[in-house]
Amino acid sequence: MQIPPEYHDREQSYLKHRVLREYLVLWGRKLGSLARRGPVTLWYVDCFAGPWQSQDEELGDTSIHIGLSALEEAGRIWRENGQEVALRAIFVEKDDKAFARLEQYLTKREGAVETTAFHGEFGSHVSSIADMLGDDPAFVFVDPTGFKGVAMDYIRPLLVKRMREVLVNVMFNHINRFKDDSRAFLREQMKAFFGLSEEALEKGLSETELLRTYRTNLKSNCDVSFAADLAVPHPTKRRTWFRLVIGGKHPEVLRVFREVEARVIGGEAASIRTGARDRKTEQETGQMSLLSEQAAPSQDAWYAEANEADRSACIDDLISDLPATGARRYRALWPAVLEERHVTEGELAHAVVAAANAGRLLIEPDKRRRRRARDDDLLSLPGDGA
Repeated sequence: MQIPPEYHDREQSYLKHRVLREYLVLWGRKLGSLARRGPVTLWYVDCFAGPWQSQDEELGDTSIHIGLSALEEAGRIWRENGQEVALRAIFVEKDDKAFARLEQYLTKREGAVETTAFHGEFGSHVSSIADMLGDDPAFVFVDPTGFKGVAMDYIRPLLVKRMREVLVNVMFNHINRFKDDSRAFLREQMKAFFGLSEEALEKGLSETELLRTYRTNLKSNCDVSFAADLAVPHPTKRRTWFRLVIGGKHPEVLRVFREVEARVIGGEAASIRTGARDRKTEQETGQMSLLSEQAAPSQDAWYAEANEADRSACIDDLISDLPATGARRYRALWPAVLEERHVTEGELAHAVVAAANAGRLLIEPDKRRRRRARDDDLLSLPGDGA
């Protein structure tokens, strides 16, 4: 898979933008269906818009362009069918030079999205943004350069209404450097970022524990019912660069998010990271790598390891949520698994049937030759008399 040259040495940003685009298009198509019942307005809010490291004069390698294009694509299908869907976007940027470039781009750009730009700190414009959104559906993208000025208190007012979702870039590569720093101002910034009230962020937390803390507090502080995260890897090393956290009020956000993760981080990342390693080898040695992007595996090894481990563990998670007696619907069980595990709902549904065939679960109704569990299925433990 070839990527635009503007993303060379920024492959992690390309993967981040691919996740944003794929998820936002699906979000817009789903929420745009409300137009069948009457006019609807869909909002995209980019809270730290930039542009920052753009190498493209047309800003094609920025969340500004990615978000607008994805929103237009999502709304196009409904508009072509005669449905009334209004598309609007809000961008916030504090840096003077970046804001001037943002305004210039938005002024010149032609498209279906009506745009508004706010100059200044994100936190200072939250009230105005919330007023503009009203009761409309909105997708909020929080993509800072660090963790200062990204207090969860600022995100909360934009998510309290129904039909709101948020995608937060937890800048793990940056946060990991300072998470245990004892300086008071950093401890306070971390506390605000992670949505902690009185206690400071606990020291010594692992990557998994850090993200679980963030997701848990996002749910409790920002009135979202479901939250999950994925890891965007370093282009050439086996470590995390970003962690993207999704939050929403309906379990469908988890199903879509894990599908996008499998497609982008599992699939597309394989050739992208192979290409990045090849370019690095050529730069360092002056010789072409024996491998090539065409020879890249179909699934990125870094994701494949996590996915394989979680597919093995997901049934244990599900079984632990079953009562000793009685049964629960599959629909009530799979969201908790997808919040923690890097598996798709389809993979889990097939694993449930395999577990039933192995005698670890009972499924009602018991339909032979089924391949996957369904939302209405009742699951129980063997021998409970249910």
